[in-house]
Amino acid sequence: YQATWNDGDCGEPEPVKGAVNSSENEISPCVLRNNIGELVMYFGRYTGSDRDYDFFRSVFDEGKGEWGEPEVVLELSTEIQDWKIWVNGDETKAYVTTKGAFGGLEPTGVRDIWVSEKENGKWSTPTKVDEVNSSGNEWSVFVDPDGKIWFDSSRDDSIGGYDIYFYDPSTGEIGHPEMMINSFYDERSLWTDGKIIVFSTVDRPNGVGGYDIFMAELE
Repeated sequence: YQATWNDGDCGEPEPVKGAVNSSENEISPCVLRNNIGELVMYFGRYTGSDRDYDFFRSVFDEGKGEWGEPEVVLELSTEIQDWKIWVNGDETKAYVTTKGAFGGLEPTGVRDIWVSEKENGKWSTPTKVDEVNSSGNEWSVFVDPDGKIWFDSSRDDSIGGYDIYFYDPSTGEIGHPEMMINSFYDERSLWTDGKIIVFSTVDRPNGVGGYDIFMAELE
């Protein structure tokens, strides 16, 4: 789905046009404008019990006003559940979360964060981001304009089941916003520009019910 944000108000969500949506589940969209001007969406799609979710890429057709036929990104997908993907603007670096593994490496926890860089037009074999992975479950990942890696995790020091954290590569430190964002409920799946953060949370007070979208200012 998509909605337009205008003067502090969010419009009515509507399904995106084109071939992105299917009879299966589509999750975790990452939309970017690449260095040749294309509007690109990376996302996960359920592909059946054999592989669970894989990552796909679709390019927006400006002439038709709709998304083109998606292509699976096999280099960033595994044979187990792949969940969240973030790709930078020039499509040269990608972070993914998955229950699977790459390059014969053993997973650290239930679901880990991996990183890949594009070399000669092809994604390299992803490697684990050891600085952020834990014995718990790293569910989603997002990189802000300053290069901080934001993620949610069920690691031991979380307030609720899942909390939002960030890793600052310049200092090597992991931040835990605690009660400013996190609560005794699950906080998962986020977007941030470094000034505000938009995230989903389940059964939190003042929500509508189930998973809701919340927004907060970052100090």
